[in-house]
Amino acid sequence: MVKCCIIILLILSGKLFAQTPPNNCIPVLTIAEEKNNICPGSTVTFQATVANSGTNGVYAWKKNNVVTGATSSAVYTDTNVHDADVVVCEYSCTTACGADTLVVSNAITLHVLNDIEPTISVANTDPLICEGELTVFTATAYYGNWVPFYQWSVNDSLVGTNSTVFTTTTITNGSRIKCVLTASSPACPGLTKSTSSQLTIYVYPMIHPAIKITPSKASICRGETVTFTATANGGTFPAFAWKINGISTGANAPTLVSDTLKEGDIISCTVTIDQDSRCHTTTSAPSNEIVMHVRDFIDPIVTIASTPDVCKGKPVTFTATTQNAGDYTIYQWQVNGQNKASYSATYTNDQLANGDTVSCIVSTSIPGCALPVSVLSNKKVVRVKSVPEISFTPPEVSVLSGEPAQLQAVVSGHPGSVKWTPAGLVVKPQSLLSSTVPLTENTVFTLDVADTNGCPTSKELVVKVIHSLFMPSSFTPNNDGKNDVYRIPPGASLSLQDFSIFDRWGNIVFKTSNITKGWDGTQKGEPLATGVYVYLVKGRVLDKPVMIKGTVVLHR
Repeated sequence: MVKCCIIILLILSGKLFAQTPPNNCIPVLTIAEEKNNICPGSTVTFQATVANSGTNGVYAWKKNNVVTGATSSAVYTDTNVHDADVVVCEYSCTTACGADTLVVSNAITLHVLNDIEPTISVANTDPLICEGELTVFTATAYYGNWVPFYQWSVNDSLVGTNSTVFTTTTITNGSRIKCVLTASSPACPGLTKSTSSQLTIYVYPMIHPAIKITPSKASICRGETVTFTATANGGTFPAFAWKINGISTGANAPTLVSDTLKEGDIISCTVTIDQDSRCHTTTSAPSNEIVMHVRDFIDPIVTIASTPDVCKGKPVTFTATTQNAGDYTIYQWQVNGQNKASYSATYTNDQLANGDTVSCIVSTSIPGCALPVSVLSNKKVVRVKSVPEISFTPPEVSVLSGEPAQLQAVVSGHPGSVKWTPAGLVVKPQSLLSSTVPLTENTVFTLDVADTNGCPTSKELVVKVIHSLFMPSSFTPNNDGKNDVYRIPPGASLSLQDFSIFDRWGNIVFKTSNITKGWDGTQKGEPLATGVYVYLVKGRVLDKPVMIKGTVVLHR
């Protein structure tokens, strides 16, 4: 059984690897085209012919070694062929000898007439296109042996002629410049191909420098402010040169402001374009001229006068007198250049110092003129006479009741008159050094002094009268509101150091250094018995030490 299988396989193998079959078993494939020298875009048909075709034949067409077109067909049609394309066909079948075979046809190289794609590029070599100037656009094209035709357009409107060059003087900023190339083939009548190129153009505006100036007012009164405004064509950043009567003035600005114009003044301005203005006819232009009409007038005058020199602290009154004033006047008084709250023709001040300067600014109208005029008066330097200064030696005076007091004063400067009041209590009322009559109560003396300049001053001196200290001999602390506290009598001329109460055994039952406080008859809150107690007072009177000791009876 095994041997039979081996024999069968050998037979089959011998059939598979048999020698090449005879020529009448091998298919022969040839292809042909209906035409050559093809016009671009034409349809080309290829026909395959097979000898010894066998069975189950299949066709596979290739262009440039890539399978294309239909299979199992002896005819192949192509509508997209190009010059030098290579077309072949492959045929597979089972031969008459029973073998599967693949054969390849001859190759056909196509010849397409003028098989090219035209190209075009539009350019402008001028980097600066100015409005209104001649501008040249050039088309660079490739079209082989075809015949070219050029059609230019601006913003889709047809312009120009059949030329590679287009010139214009009316191009505007943002325009679209386009050229369409249409090429026709002489060998293929009616066949054309088109392509185009487009530019968007930036056109710099042509600046024609020009300027016109206008005044806010052409007829004014002297001192009025006038603003001149320039309206100019000078690029983005023009320069302005203002002149009055041909003399340069003002800043590089589109406006000029002046309040010093005179009758007949001529104002003009020249504009110069900025450096970035690439397209221009000229670089500058003069303006029109403005001739000013200025009405003159007589200036108002203000003069101030004051009261004579005064003593310190006395009021000084100033009065303003005006000339050539208008319908109204407003007064502004100043002291040392600082405004003061006074707006009338008079000004009074009692706080001025020697050397202060007083002046007045008057604002008034000018008949027929809209603007107010302000004028400054003359300046008055204030002369303030000094006032004598009084001091007392000693500054405070105290005497015992019934004794005279010494009065001594020192006066600065040159006193012209001296007077003490009340004069009846002073031995020498017109002398700086004097004494009083014996005094029994505190008395206020006034010294009036006037110096040789007539400036008066005065000062008071209080003479304190010190009375002897008389302590009460008894008190009754029974809470009836009468004589309930034992104390140093009010008004005593004593600088207290110690006030103490002792019982009969010498024990301290009360102690204070406050002259306003007293003993209420208790000790540690408990009432003490009726009896005799000892008091001790220590202090100073007229800056001399004083000690008083005595007894007091406590009654209940």
